[in-house]
Formats: sequence, C-alpha cells, structure tokens
Amino acid sequence: MESQTLVRSDTARTALQPLTDSDSVADQLDALHHRAVRELRLALPRRPYDSRVRERAALLSGELVRRGARVRVLHLADVARDPAQAEDLRRITASGAQVRTLPRLPVWMAVVDRDLAIVPSDPALGESAATLLRGRPLVAGHQALFDQVWAGCAPVPADRRTGGPERGGLDEREREALVLLAEGLTDEGISRRTGLSVRTVRRTIAGVMSRMGAQSRFQAGVEAARRQWI
Repeated sequence: MESQTLVRSDTARTALQPLTDSDSVADQLDALHHRAVRELRLALPRRPYDSRVRERAALLSGELVRRGARVRVLHLADVARDPAQAEDLRRITASGAQVRTLPRLPVWMAVVDRDLAIVPSDPALGESAATLLRGRPLVAGHQALFDQVWAGCAPVPADRRTGGPERGGLDEREREALVLLAEGLTDEGISRRTGLSVRTVRRTIAGVMSRMGAQSRFQAGVEAARRQWI
C-alpha cells in the first residue's frame, strides 16, 4: 500500500509528502504498525488534530511499547478539561510509555527513530494539514526540539498517573537510565542525556540491577526488556 511504502526507513534520501487532513495523518500512524520502530516521540496538544489522530496515536504507542520500543509523550498539563483526550492519554500512560507534561504545547508532532516525522504544515494556521518528512536532514531539527522540551519538563508524579504504578516499581529516572543503558550509553553519556550527575546515574543503575538480580549491565538491559520495564 502507498501509506506503508511512505514510512519505510530510507536515510539515504529525503522527501516531503503533504497530508491534507486528519484522515491522512491517522492513516500514516496506522502504517507505522508495519515498520520496525525503536523509538517514538509524540507531542500531543489539544488541537489541531481530532480524536481519530489521538486514538491512533494511543494504539500505536501501546503496540510499540509491547514490542520493546521506547515511547515518549509530551502533553498538556490541563488535559482533564477534555475527557476524550484524557482517556487517550490514560491508555498511553497505562501502556508503559514515558509521559511528561507542560503548560503550553502548540505543535503536534510524531517523530519516528531519526528518519521520519509527521509535523504540521503550518503551525500558525491551526489547521489539520500536515507534512510527512523522511530522511535525517529533515527530521533532525524536530527530534532536537522534542528532546530539548522533554529535558525541561518534570516527569509526571506517580500519584498523578492514571495508569497506576510504573512496571516493576520503576520511577521515571530509573526507567530512563535503563533505556539509555540498553542503548549502549556509558554512565557519562547517560549523565549528559538526563542531566543527572554520574554518581547518581551509577547509584540508580546499581539499585535497579540489585532488584533484578542482574550480574552485569548487559544482563540488566536484557532482563529489563524481557520484563517489559523499558
């Protein structure tokens, strides 16, 4: 199918594909079920995309977490004002995705790995039209923007999560450290990505290893993935 063809990874080429309405955006999210995804970044403001897009994003998030992908989601702190959106985000949180909130989030985006993104064609217009970007040169800026905003947001406290406690009792810091460990980052690399001190990173990883009974960091990463903690 055409939509499935569009989302195949091809970092050697770049392309822009117009998505004229919410149905087109939803179709692209559906097509991502057929792609091997390692990481998904989602930013979900209240508008411009309608309930179909949010529902497909929630389904995709859950599916990717089950496959072992890392899913990170940014959404508005006052989501309770919209019961339908609150339910979609409850499902996303319950799936095991990492969630952070912020007071204002004007831009919708879905960034897949490092080579594909769905972004508004013109955020200032507030319309449903979007653009599918393919290729690292086009996607890199959106990936960097998401990571910058993510780093500046506090994790959602455990008592405010609608999906219950973290799998295995992990808090946000422990989960993020394990994910980065599984990606092969050193303590110093994890420190730079999370903003934690190297000492805190080492203490966090050692504590989780002890709880899992892991004898090495490699074993910890494998065991965390097996338990679906990350």
